[in-house]
This record gives sequence, structure tokens and C-alpha cells, in this order.
Amino acid sequence: MKKALKKALPHLPRPVQHWLRSLSESKRQADKAKRKERTQVRLEDLLARLDDFGLQGDVILHSSLSNIGKFDCSPQQIAADFAERLVGPGRTLLVPALPYNTTMKEYLDGVTDFDVRSAPNAMGAIPNILMAREGALRSVHPSHSIVALGERAADYVRHHERDATPFGANSPYRKLTVANGSILMLGVGLNSVTNFHVYEDLLGEAMPIQVYLPSPRKVPCVRGDGSPIEVNAVCHDPKVSAIRECERARPFLQKEGAIRSVPFGESELSVIDAKGFSRTLLKMLLAGQSIYGPVSLNRAQQQAVGSALEFLA
Repeated sequence: MKKALKKALPHLPRPVQHWLRSLSESKRQADKAKRKERTQVRLEDLLARLDDFGLQGDVILHSSLSNIGKFDCSPQQIAADFAERLVGPGRTLLVPALPYNTTMKEYLDGVTDFDVRSAPNAMGAIPNILMAREGALRSVHPSHSIVALGERAADYVRHHERDATPFGANSPYRKLTVANGSILMLGVGLNSVTNFHVYEDLLGEAMPIQVYLPSPRKVPCVRGDGSPIEVNAVCHDPKVSAIRECERARPFLQKEGAIRSVPFGESELSVIDAKGFSRTLLKMLLAGQSIYGPVSLNRAQQQAVGSALEFLA
């Protein structure tokens, strides 16, 4: 039922979409309250599981504390301990800082500007807490900004606004992939991982499913120093996004050894090798599969996938 509703949602009138989302949010909040009554979680246990992964290098964190249960400490303490472990010499911590929790099209249809100094971050408690820490830097991008903390923070956020798409060569997402970084998932599944789009933008027009709407737009933005810039914003096609099911990739990631997961609370804690992640998604295309369903590649597309795999070797 949930999958059918997701596919139908973009085709429904806007007021109906908002009503259905409101119902979904009410249910989510009710489920959240039940989980907190039911599951007690210790920060000590979470940190032990994190240490077991032995993470090295740069990491992007996707998180939802409410999906795990009721912690014995504040989100501020959790964020501080994660920063202590994942930020330091040779290490940079990234968190998504998308300013919306609707569809990308709804957001871009209504956005008038994006100020990196004041734009909201709709990605939850941990990203907002880390964004407020001293030394945190945010990339200038109206739809897919990133917050970075650590040694390479400035490198990660630099020039994100120059790319024609959110996940291009200058994006923090592509840079993390090339740098052999990791994707850390705390209380979320694969559908929350933004790095899924790296392989799509790497292929560009050779992608067998065109994920973007054809007409880009320019969004007035403001950099950290207050200077203005217009940034190119392309929009994911909501009808294509509605059929995207990222969990289709899980068995392929497991087979490739690109993901490690352990149960935790009412959810799981997972680590994905970022480069192995994009390579696996490219291999899925060659096998006739994708996160959007079955695909068929022509010769030029097969060659493009082969070139992308060589680039990520």
C-alpha cells in the first residue's frame, strides 16, 4: 500500500498531496511516541557499535534518532561524541543540509533564494547540531547543500555551486566517493542515502532513466561572506522519484561486500563504502537492474557505464 501511494502521489492534486503527507506525518509521530515508550537505548552501546566498525577517513552521516528509540542522553551529547570520533587529523565529517522535506519539485517551485548563512536544515537533530558547531562549513547549493566539519571541510564545500547538477564533480557527494570515504547510516535505510545520485550524474545523459526534469532554473543564492551568486538548479522528476526504491540495491551491496550492518535499537547501524556503493549501482545497470526497476542498456550506455567503472577503479 505504501509503495502504491508513493507512486500515485505525484499525479494527485497539490491539496491532496499535502493532506496525505499530513496524515503520514501524524502516523509517523504516533509511531515515534510508541517507540520511545518501548525501547531504551544507551549512548555507550551506540558508541561501542560505532567503534566496532573501525571507520577511517571521511564520513557522511545520515541519521534518525527517533527510529532507534529513546536515548539515555540528549541529541547534543550524541552529536558531540560522533564529532569527537569522526573529526580529527585526516578526517572530515559530512552531514546533509537539505532545506526541505517535501519533494524537490515542490521546494524548487516555491523557493525564492538560498542564503547559506540562514537557510534551514530539514535533515533532523544531529545535522542541525553539527551545523551549529564552530568550524562547520556549508556548501552553497539551493537543493542539496552539505555541512562539513574537519580537516578537509573547506575542500568539500568549495565550488559545489559550479556544477550543472547537485552531484557533479565539485559536489561533496562525488568528492567523498573519489576520496574512498564512507557512508554511515544511523537509524535509517537506503532510501535516506543521498549518494545514490552520484552514479546518475556521473553517467549524465547515458543514464538509461532520465531522473531530472528538462528545464533547469537559476536560484539566487548568498555565500557565507554575503556575496550573491546565481546557482543552477535542476529538479528530480517526481514521477521518476516515485518509483525509486533504493532498498533494491541492498542484496547487490551485500554481495559486493560494500555494506556492513548491525541491528541497533529498533533499527540498524550501517556503513557503506562510498566508492563501492557507486560501483555496485553501475554494475546493477549492466545486470539489467536499477533502483528504479529493470533497465535495458544500449551499446553507448554500456560503454559509458564501463568508463564510469574505470574512473571509480
